[in-house]
Amino acid sequence: MLVALVLCLVGIVAAQRPIPCTTPSQWEGNVYDVNEEQKFRLNGRLSYDAVYHRERIAEDIEEGSQDDFFERLALFESQIEFVYNFRARNCTRQPITRQWRDFGIRPTDTSYGEAYIGSSAFPDTGLLVTIWGGNFTLPTNDTIDYTSTWTYRGCIPVTRTSFSPKFGISHLSFYDVTAGIRDPNVFIPRRECLSSEEWASRYTLFGTPAKKHI
Repeated sequence: MLVALVLCLVGIVAAQRPIPCTTPSQWEGNVYDVNEEQKFRLNGRLSYDAVYHRERIAEDIEEGSQDDFFERLALFESQIEFVYNFRARNCTRQPITRQWRDFGIRPTDTSYGEAYIGSSAFPDTGLLVTIWGGNFTLPTNDTIDYTSTWTYRGCIPVTRTSFSPKFGISHLSFYDVTAGIRDPNVFIPRRECLSSEEWASRYTLFGTPAKKHI
């Protein structure tokens, strides 16, 4: 009888354990990132592809007294990043040294429950979000702690607040997010970024690869 009761309680606890939702693997949206300690601000439009590990962002960056406009195309599986400077109208390519940023809920994250942004007192006056937190370590051995929110329905990223003693506090917000990639050619580098031979073969070299499952 006692064994049966213990097993029943274990089953109840397991059933109550929060299960992470699944964020769309491909989406586009506006992002706003600010870090007061680093005097850094970014406002941009992000195309995010977790299937093929690609990111493209057109961004307005303010760092200290500098204000620049860039388009960054990061192809993580090829380990190449193309950076187009709108002011100088030139493009550089460089190896990717940072880790892939997964905007989904990590398996090691801890659930902090659910909450409404706004109010739950009346219909359509609030947004129900699920809250998760965790940490990761950079190649420099700096640990970043973070707390993130996703919409309860659809699992769309809403905010991410990150902290480390070295870099301070960073607040990242997502808005006007739509699922899918409207134009897959957004991941093809600009003409200024490629040689004549690469440009002639751009769809073969940089087009969407064959169907892949994740």
